[in-house]
Formats: sequence, C-alpha cells, structure tokens
Amino acid sequence: MTTDAYLKELQRRLHGLSDSERSDVMDFYTEYVEDANLTSGDAIVSKLGTPKQLARKVLADYSIKENETAEQKGERRTPRSNANMVWMIILAILSTPVTIPAAIAIVAVLFAVVVVMVALIGSGIVVAVALVGGAIAVAGVSLYTGAYMVFTNFFVGIAYLGVGLTGVGVILILIPLCYYIIRFLIQISANFIRFLYRKFSNRRQQPKGDH
Repeated sequence: MTTDAYLKELQRRLHGLSDSERSDVMDFYTEYVEDANLTSGDAIVSKLGTPKQLARKVLADYSIKENETAEQKGERRTPRSNANMVWMIILAILSTPVTIPAAIAIVAVLFAVVVVMVALIGSGIVVAVALVGGAIAVAGVSLYTGAYMVFTNFFVGIAYLGVGLTGVGVILILIPLCYYIIRFLIQISANFIRFLYRKFSNRRQQPKGDH
C-alpha cells in the first residue's frame, strides 16, 4: 500500500464526520506523515495502525469531543448521542491491538461496564414495561367495570372508577419516571466508559519505557 492509497482509504472511512471535520483530519495526518517521513503505507501502518483502525479512533475521539462540548455548554445529551459515543468507543477498542497488561485490564473493565450497563438498562426497561402494563391493565379493567356498574350499583361503580382514575395517575407518573431513570443509567454508564477510554488512549500514547 502506498502513502496516497493509505490516506485515501482513511478519508473514505471517515464517513461519520462533516466535510470540514474530515478535511481537518486529512490535513493533520497528511502533514503528520510528511513530517514523520513515512514514505510507505507499511511505515504508516506500523506507526498509526491500518486506515480502519485509525479511522475508528478518530471517530471515537470526535464523538467524545462532541459529547464533552455539549456537557460544557450545559446542553442535554440524548440517550441516542450517548449510545452513539459508546458504540464508537467500542469499535475503536475492538480495532486496536492490545498487548500492554494495563491496557488489557482497562479493556476488560470497559466491556464489563458495557455488559452491566446493558443488563441494568434491559432490566429497567423490563420492569418499566411490567409496571406500566400492570397499571394500564388495572386502570382499564377498573374504568370499564366502574362505567358498567355505576348504573346498577352507583357507589361500587364510583369506587371502581376511582381506582381506574388512580391507575391513570400512576401511569402518568411511571412513564416519565422510568424514562428518566433509564436515561440516568445510560448517562452514568456513558460517562464512565468515556473516562475508561481516555485512560486507555493515554496508556497507549505513553512511551514503552513508562510501562
């Protein structure tokens, strides 16, 4: 692989960036390759990794930067943006050969966090669906029964209607409550994964003599 072929392949894989961001990345690495006197694709690969590996690292870094910028501005980060950042980080980690024991430990912890995060969020969704579904069932049956019985046994019918309306109130409370709890879990997990990736990246960039 030639230097030009490497850079073209890198540019092709930066599909998640805007035109200006992609241009900045290509300008930076083109200048880096020239300054480091990397005259062949193999030399670049030995220094920066394959175009696929480097592109995934760049995309992860940009995703983290975007997430941190939103945090600094006080903007609310959506579960989708956090999930996208986590996915970019996972791809970057998976595409990077890891041989340093400390880095291996960080990767292991990162994947453990991902598993725990998925388990917690999945459990939260199941519990939320069960609670909301149960409340809907109780409210529906109570309202139907109350509407039917109010003409035959007024006070019993009113009691059922009261239970049904209470169920509706519980539903209106549970839905946003479950949403914010799940969103909180996603945010905490995303922040911790971002922190671990920073540690992983810093460890990789240290000279070998420091390990």
